[in-house]
Amino acid sequence: MANLTHKSATSVTLAPVAEKSPFAVFVSKFWIHGLILFLAVAGWVVFNFQQSQTQAKGRAESWDKLAAASTLEGVSRRIPKADPAAFEALASELRGTDVGPWTRWLEANSLLNQRKLDEARAALEKLRADYPGHPLVADVWKLGGEDGSLTDAWIRSLAARSAWESTHAELFANPAPVEGSPRVALRTSLGDIELTLYADKAPAHVSAFLDQCSSGYYVDTKFHRIDPELGLDGGDPNSVGTDVAQWGQGGKDKTTPYMDAGLYHFSGVITAAQGATRKESLTSQFSILTKDRHDLDGQRVVFGVVSGGMDIVLQIAGAAQATDGSGRPESPVTVSRIDRL
Repeated sequence: MANLTHKSATSVTLAPVAEKSPFAVFVSKFWIHGLILFLAVAGWVVFNFQQSQTQAKGRAESWDKLAAASTLEGVSRRIPKADPAAFEALASELRGTDVGPWTRWLEANSLLNQRKLDEARAALEKLRADYPGHPLVADVWKLGGEDGSLTDAWIRSLAARSAWESTHAELFANPAPVEGSPRVALRTSLGDIELTLYADKAPAHVSAFLDQCSSGYYVDTKFHRIDPELGLDGGDPNSVGTDVAQWGQGGKDKTTPYMDAGLYHFSGVITAAQGATRKESLTSQFSILTKDRHDLDGQRVVFGVVSGGMDIVLQIAGAAQATDGSGRPESPVTVSRIDRL
């Protein structure tokens, strides 16, 4: 990390908005996110230094527990990564050890990556309460024009980011379906997935989908393709059969013109498969996303959102795949029926 140096104040002339470059506009919008990233990186500089000083056997055992519970990712693959719940459990187990505060810091970072800002702030509050003398809590820095610890600065930044996101909600999630929107339950061999549909924004897709649900079109179809970085694909009538080479090729006779529903490909949406051309959308095959995929915006039509059973979606999408590279699951999950709620 570069050394922080103090410079004498200089005068700054603010240009009118119309004269700002695209980069300047970007910085003005996302400075909060950059500050949070800086705080995380600054914390890891201290983390790596303290870890390098750890020699005692008891300390080494605690670090080993952290290493066993996480994988290394990020810059130079030196940042441990795990589910927030795993870090929370480990932080409780290792409370009072040298590793305890770092595990709590990791929990906050993991929650931040999932955009659970309030929970990340709560983890940092626990860190501050449990380890008042730790460098992350006690050492004073000058960040953002205010004196305070890295923990104090991160908590302030999370509060600022939460406030910023609340006024820019459209950048992070689609609007909720209006009250009274149609709802269905996909009954699968692993459990139910509930969907709420945007009948007001994608009426043609929703109408066709509901008709196919009522007719039994999807009975015994399988989620024929899975990808933890995308989600799961379903709705192909060919997947009822045993010829796996034809899975993903059926239902292409059921189409409707592409329409801009004004909805975006955030995690948890159900989106129609694209037809043979850019202006054609399938009303049979669909995908349920497990990650934000804005590369699909403008290409496919979002017509619903998961309102229950997202854990089932994640379980299906993260299952083992066949070794042929097709993305076909080794043990496909079947849709036994779809019920209107």
